[in-house]
Amino acid sequence: MGLDREAALKKAEKFLRQGKLDSAIEEYVRLIDEQPRDWNSINALGDLYVRAGNTERAVAQFARVADHLFDEGFLPKASALYKKVLKVHPRHEHTVSRLAEIATRQGLLADAAMYLRQLLDERRTRGDEQGVQDAMARLRALDEDGRDAQPPAQAPVAQAPPEPAADDPRQLFELARTQLYAGEELQGRTVLMRALTLDPIRQGEALQLALDLAADGRIDTAFGCVDVITDAALLDGDWQRAIDTLQTFVDAAPHLPASIKLVDLCVDAGLDDHLRTAQAQLTDAYLAQGSAAEARIIAEDLLEQDPDSEVHAERLRRALGLLEVPDTESVIAEIRGRRQAPAGDDLESEAPPSAGREPAFEATEIDLSDALSGLETATTVAEQVDPALILKRAIDHMQAGRVEEALRDLQEAAAQPRTRARAAAELGRLYSGRGDLHAAVQWFELAADGPATTQDEAYEVLYDLADALARLGEASRALAILIDLDAEAGDFRDVRFRIEQLAGSRGQ
Repeated sequence: MGLDREAALKKAEKFLRQGKLDSAIEEYVRLIDEQPRDWNSINALGDLYVRAGNTERAVAQFARVADHLFDEGFLPKASALYKKVLKVHPRHEHTVSRLAEIATRQGLLADAAMYLRQLLDERRTRGDEQGVQDAMARLRALDEDGRDAQPPAQAPVAQAPPEPAADDPRQLFELARTQLYAGEELQGRTVLMRALTLDPIRQGEALQLALDLAADGRIDTAFGCVDVITDAALLDGDWQRAIDTLQTFVDAAPHLPASIKLVDLCVDAGLDDHLRTAQAQLTDAYLAQGSAAEARIIAEDLLEQDPDSEVHAERLRRALGLLEVPDTESVIAEIRGRRQAPAGDDLESEAPPSAGREPAFEATEIDLSDALSGLETATTVAEQVDPALILKRAIDHMQAGRVEEALRDLQEAAAQPRTRARAAAELGRLYSGRGDLHAAVQWFELAADGPATTQDEAYEVLYDLADALARLGEASRALAILIDLDAEAGDFRDVRFRIEQLAGSRGQ
């Protein structure tokens, strides 16, 4: 009889919660031996090897999944996993070569050139002459592609600058400046990276170039320049320099992609003080473009961390106002009270009810089969009322801001098979909004068992479950769900961006 995958995963998770990392690894190894194409489990095993400090085995697992995704043509997902490898093993040649190939296929010539130059340096260092020749040939082909991709030349308005010496960083830097101001962004970024690789001390000049471009209204070109600087710093392993560069740029020129990247780097580097500042700036950027849902999530986190901050409270008010949430002050007051509330005081905070309807939620030992059993026994009284009416009444309560009444009716509706999935999904969202992520995960998992009314509703539940898991710090489980969702649903919401984020953060 084959190994029960779900039982094995549950057993491994219990080992992890007990601090038995080696036992959890053994469970995953057994599972993968039995099911060698279980890509999500292979990726999770890689994460466990990272935690155990076994870099070589972690890289082997991540590369195995990434190679599969690459061979199947899922290039964005493969790129995310390869970048995960680099965070564990920054000079892994196979990974650098694959990232160069992916960037070339995607038309990201500056990124491709960066990876190929790194590959070239590695092969020169270990004396691989044939490998050096191969990397140089790929670089030459890339330069030819870049020239071919340029639009036909117009009548020149000024004499073109002379071709710089390939090893003169000063001349390369001036050429990059000329190209960036001329709108030749891919070429300019490639040349700038070459200049910074030869002479890292010019990163200060490059940042000033970015600030000058931003002041000239060329904000996206400026960010492309900053992206090169931060990539160069990260390749050197200098997280602080990369973060300081982005922070300087965001301070001078608010820019959403730059703010998102800054938050990502702060999370990866574990710099909490920098992170709070970056989150505040990202919230403001989201609010400026009307992305209220994203702004609300970050504003709630900021306010919970600093309940006395009126600035954070005002950010949350603006987000809630855009979302037309009633009684915003009650929401703010509740979030401010979370830090002071003793454990277990959160009204009605419980996981899906068990057979005894115990009020306490024990995060470490919840078994959803018990919860489902309890739901079945709770239907006797509820069957006397149409569950669809109960669910409708619960939604009316939510829209009117009557949260406790909504919770009561939703739990009753969740006891009925007809309305279980929808009610459980709404309960998950309510608990997620209240910050009770353990309960939210349990309800979302119940909702995911379905059946959902529509396919999009099923996708929404999986997305929300992954989000709650990520916020709990269970990035591996969240990433596995998102990868499956992306494979099934394609361009659903920002799933691919979330995969990139989680893959990067778990690589640390």
